[in-house]
Amino acid sequence: MKKIILLITVILAGFTGCYKNIPLEVPVIQAGLKVVPLDESVLSQEEGDIIVTAHVKKGSYVLSPRTDEDRYTFILLINDKELIESVKGNEATESDMHEEEGEGIHYTFKKRLRLKPGEYSISLKTEDVKTPPFNIQLTGGKLYTLRFEPVYGPVKIGTKKSFQHGVSHSFWQGVRDFNVYLNDVIFKE
Repeated sequence: MKKIILLITVILAGFTGCYKNIPLEVPVIQAGLKVVPLDESVLSQEEGDIIVTAHVKKGSYVLSPRTDEDRYTFILLINDKELIESVKGNEATESDMHEEEGEGIHYTFKKRLRLKPGEYSISLKTEDVKTPPFNIQLTGGKLYTLRFEPVYGPVKIGTKKSFQHGVSHSFWQGVRDFNVYLNDVIFKE
């Protein structure tokens, strides 16, 4: 009987320790971002605007049919603060990208954010893949464009770039990664 009481006491003490355990993490400073209309004409001199765009095309499979009513979720992470957007798609067969030719559902994410000047860690997470975070420096009174272009193909974890790196794949194979363009210049490949 004493052993059972001792065991229950040890378990309860463990739960109490977990309950009162305060994490020693440094609190994340909020990014101070504001979503503004895309057609905003006035730029603030104290803050910088950044237009973020991303798009994905998904196929509709027999076992998992997808329609234009199905939503696709984009999560933009800025200094670990999430901006979550679930967008409806539209059926498309033609595209400017060779990889997106064919029948499928096209999803587009587009937001204009107003941020205070400084360095920001930015990452994009979708239902398929998450980009590694990268840092950009923003100054006040400027308009930046940040574009995420999908790279389609099978996900290759822990493998080196093969002879197929750069070869176009179809959107039917899924999103493998995103190329990132800052002001139409390749920023991350």
